[in-house]
Amino acid sequence: MTSSTANAGAAEEGQEPTRRIGARLPRSARIRRTREIRRVFRDGRRLRGSLVDLYMAASERPGARVCVIVPRFGRSAVARNRVRRRLMEIARREWLPMARRSRLHVDLILKARPGAYGRSYEALRDALRDRFEALCSAS
Repeated sequence: MTSSTANAGAAEEGQEPTRRIGARLPRSARIRRTREIRRVFRDGRRLRGSLVDLYMAASERPGARVCVIVPRFGRSAVARNRVRRRLMEIARREWLPMARRSRLHVDLILKARPGAYGRSYEALRDALRDRFEALCSAS
């Protein structure tokens, strides 16, 4: 049974059809312009990690924003996109709520290192969680 058939069957039984609701990083929480990324690299401070480097600078806009950079390191597009999606999700679920609670107005860049390839979501999250907490408490 296909998903459209399953949804039609649910509607016939009086139930609300199931919808896949994707949670995305809001546009206002993303650093999108090259000049903004360069400003964070130039003016921000860097925290090196074995899996991910963090770059942080005071934001020109209210609220916290994030950007994820995953260099090629000779890997396939599939592998790069997997790392990028995992880091974006970690930023959305972990970093942004912490930054909002702390009322931070910062731009954060997560730049993957070669060790990030092949790591699970949980391993990346655990590697970043302590750094996020340190950034929120230090600022």
